[in-house]
Amino acid sequence: MGIFSYNSKHKFIIGILIMGYSAYHFSGKRLSNNYYETGKPSQSGNFKEGKNHGLWVWYYPNGKKKMEGNFDMGEREGKWTTFNEKGIKISESYYKDDQLNGNFSKWDDYGNFLSSTFYINDKPVAK
Repeated sequence: MGIFSYNSKHKFIIGILIMGYSAYHFSGKRLSNNYYETGKPSQSGNFKEGKNHGLWVWYYPNGKKKMEGNFDMGEREGKWTTFNEKGIKISESYYKDDQLNGNFSKWDDYGNFLSSTFYINDKPVAK
């Protein structure tokens, strides 16, 4: 009867550990941080039940924000903003149920306003 005998208890213990890890990995709220080779973050955000949830932020390699917005159980929700590599806002949009709902505004690379379009359920509409 060695360590790998058919009736050994280690299989039961390993099975419990695998189930515990799986339960942790596929459910619950966790933080996801990915990094560039320089050590600066490329993105950060939370998961809930395996889906993006809460505030997520993406970054350029220089450390400036690239984009930020909120998720509600994997769907975009609320205000989303994108920036150029200098940190200047270049767009702002509003989402509800993962669809554009509200103003989608654009600025040039210097922060000068360019245009705004109003959306309902991902479709542009005239005001």
